[in-house]
Parts: sequence; C-alpha cells; structure tokens
Amino acid sequence: MAERAGKAFSRALRSTPVRLALALVAVFAVVHLVTLGLAYLSLRAELVDRMQADLRQHLAGFEVVASPRAAEILVAAEAAAADPARRVFAYIAPDGRVTGNAQARLARDGVEISAQPEGRPLSPDGYLPLVQPLAGGILVIAESRTPLAELRRTFLWLLALSLVPSAALSLGAGVWLARRAERRVARIESVLDALTRGDLAARLPVNNADLQDADDLTRIAAQINRMAEAQQSATEALRQVSADIAHDLRTPLQRLSVTLQDLAAQLPEDAPAHDLARRAQDEADSAIAMFRALLQIAQIEGGSARDAFEPVDLVALCRELAELYAPSAEDGGHVLTAALPEGAVVVHAHRTLISQALSNLIENALRHTPQGTPIEIRLQQGASEIALVVADHGPGIPEAERPRVTRRLYRLERSRATPGNGLGLALVDAIARAHGGRLVLEDNRPGLRASLVLPVAPAQSIQSAPQIAAVDMQVPTLRQRLALDLGARGQKKGVGIAQHEIDAGLRVGCRHDDAKGTPVHHA
Repeated sequence: MAERAGKAFSRALRSTPVRLALALVAVFAVVHLVTLGLAYLSLRAELVDRMQADLRQHLAGFEVVASPRAAEILVAAEAAAADPARRVFAYIAPDGRVTGNAQARLARDGVEISAQPEGRPLSPDGYLPLVQPLAGGILVIAESRTPLAELRRTFLWLLALSLVPSAALSLGAGVWLARRAERRVARIESVLDALTRGDLAARLPVNNADLQDADDLTRIAAQINRMAEAQQSATEALRQVSADIAHDLRTPLQRLSVTLQDLAAQLPEDAPAHDLARRAQDEADSAIAMFRALLQIAQIEGGSARDAFEPVDLVALCRELAELYAPSAEDGGHVLTAALPEGAVVVHAHRTLISQALSNLIENALRHTPQGTPIEIRLQQGASEIALVVADHGPGIPEAERPRVTRRLYRLERSRATPGNGLGLALVDAIARAHGGRLVLEDNRPGLRASLVLPVAPAQSIQSAPQIAAVDMQVPTLRQRLALDLGARGQKKGVGIAQHEIDAGLRVGCRHDDAKGTPVHHA
C-alpha cells in the first residue's frame, strides 16, 4: 500500500498541471511571507525607536546630578519604584559599588545585567540598554525586550493562522484543478498511444461548434482529431494503392519467375544461357521477396494486424521453430539450441507475425555468423514484459549502427556481399511496434543479442490460450515445413509460385471456428 501510494505521489509530481499548481502555491507563500516580514520589520523598528526614546527621557532626569552620592540616591529612588522585569536602573560608582534594582557590569560587547541577591526576577527576554557616564561613574538604564518578543510571537501566530490555511486551501484547489487537467491530458495521451499503435479511428470527444471559445486543451484535442482524420485518409489511400499494386504486379512477377525457370530447364546445363537464365530468375525472386516484404511492412504499420490478435503460446512457438531450423543450422555448421521454460507462456498477439519475426531473427543469425557459431533461442519472462531472444557469438552489430539497421533497405557494409535485401530487421521492428513492444539489439560479448520484447497477455487471454494455440499450430506448421523442405531440396520448376502461396498463407494465418470445429483462414 505504501509503495503504491509512493508511486502515485511520484507520478503526480511529474505531472505538469500539478507542478504548476505547486508553483502557484509557492509563489503565494513567498509573497505572503515577504509581506508579513516587511510589516514585522517595520513595526519592530518603530517599537525599538519608541523604547529608545523612553530611555533617553529617563536619562534626562539624571543630568542635574553632580556627585556620585547624589547619583546613588536618585538611582535608588527610581529603582525602588521600578519593576526590574520591565526596566532596570543601575549606577556603578567610581569605586565599583553598584546601586539599583539589578547588578550591572561593563563588558567588551556592552553591559551585563544580572539579578540582585534576593532581588526581584529579571526579564527572560533580555534588555535594550542605554549606558551614560554620570558623576564619575556609569549610569545604566535598560528597557525589557518583552514587547519585542511579544511582537515576534504575534507575527508568528499571524503567519501560522493565515499562511498555513491559505496555502492548504490554495494547494487543494490547485491540485483539484490540476487533476482535472491531468485527466484531460491522460485522455489525449491515450488517443495518441492508440494512434501510434495503428488505431487510426481513435478520436477525442470535442464539440467543434464551440472551438472559438474553447480552452487550449480542447483546441489541441481538435487539432489531434484533424490530424488523425488526415492520417487515416492517407493510410486508407495507401492501403488501396498497395492492394492495387499487389493485385496488378503479383501475377506478372510470378509468371516472370516461372518463365525464367522454364527457360533454364529447357537450356542445356553447360550452356552460358542456362546460367544467365538462373541469375535472372534469382534477381526476379529477389525483387518479389523485396516487394512482398515492403508491402507487408506497410500493412503491419497500417494497424490491420491487430484484428487477428489472439492468445499465442510462445514456448510452443519457439520449440517448433527451433525444430524446423535445426536441419538448416546443422547444414551450415551452426549449433542451434533453445532454452525455454516449462509450461505455457502466453501473449496476446498475431501468431503468424510473431513466428515470422522470430524466423527473421534466426535466419539473420544463421546468415551473418561463421560456421561453428552457437545460436541460442531464449524466452525471458518479466512482470509486465516477455522477451523472445536470439543470441549468437558472431561479429555482432556495432553500437553506432544498431539504430540504423531497422531502417528499410539498410545494410551494413560487410553484409552487402551476403544474400538479403535489408528488410529483415525492419520487418521485425514493425511487428514489435504493432504489438506495443520493441526490438532491442544488444552486445552479446561477443555477438548480437536480439530481443523481441512483447507486453504480457491479459488474464482472460491466458485462460483461453491452450485450445486456440493448439489448433493454430497445425496449418502454419505444415506450411513452414513445406517451405523449408522446398528450399532445402532446391526444387526447380514451380518453387516460385509454391513459395509465394506458402508465404501468403503464413501472412493470413489460421483461426479456430468454434461453430464448425475446423480451421478457417482469416485476413
């Protein structure tokens, strides 16, 4: 409870409206303190002047004294009539004898006043003294500082009774107003987060008819709504253009690839034209793969993938991919291992996209590490996040290059001679952001540790995970096996179309139809 309250207080202090309220209360308190302080100093100076005038008036009555004896008699008479707690009269004769209602002794920094033996008590607040030579001796008249102390206590009480309640009321009102503003800011942040995740239909409640008289937050909300509408319109137009491009170019590109395969198959293998046809086919396949990856990234960033989110068991998924890539790793001289926890670890995600992201990370490690390099798949579970980790001990990625490798078509200089198009990590990064997660690239000392960090699935999703995940594993797994088998055997004719259809199926995925009990495709 205390920790939760501390976190809430810390979060409130980081809020700009709350900080503004605290700043206004601080300004009010400072102004109040300065005003009361100046008033106190003015009244105190006036009181000191009045006390010193009284002392000079009493001193004037002793100026007619001509002898020490006369001075002692006059001081004794005044002292007998005066209360030493209010006013002190003392005369130090030339021989050092003290006459008066208190003892007085000259000191380096003034005069020291003490009570007479068996005399009346003195003021506890000290004295304001006036020292004057008289008839060969020293006359001391001192006024009690009690009025000054009472003035100070009065102002302290006034400060406490006026500043503390006023500051408390101002702080309460300021925090209340700040919390209202904070709730509005929180709604704006929530809509911005939804827009960032790809939910371009998110809007803030705004009455557009009253914008001329609206406050700043309402005007900001209206601007965000207009921005979101423009972004949604542009994204929908982009999706339409992408769909048109996919529809118009997919078939010609696939036919070109198949035609090149047929041409290569009909030419003698020792003919120069055969190698030329093979190279042309490879370039066509590369163009198809690049086009498919760019289109898929655009579709993911458009937010359409969230409609197919469902509970996914990451342990089963990692184990399946580790099994599928084990032969390929063995053929390349790599050692692929999986360190996975027991039991299911479930996230709410697009299963096919997560599978593709993990596949990209594994392929990236297989492609860019030398033979004999160990590659490990790990699953690290935290309180609010789960990380799919692919770690290797290869050359790694320089720290300065890590922010750049998630850009589209960006490749390291040393990787330009290896197969690829610079879209693998860009696709993984897009998939991570579509799930509200992130791609983290770190030094594995040596090598690279790539972590696909995802938020933990809600409780209701975890409860329904086993049934859905079990059915979801069937069809994509068979397609993945077919894809790997086709690639491993190096099939010639028909590989392009088969591979394309497999990848299209992987992007579509599979969902369990509860009504019929059979797997059905979904977009």
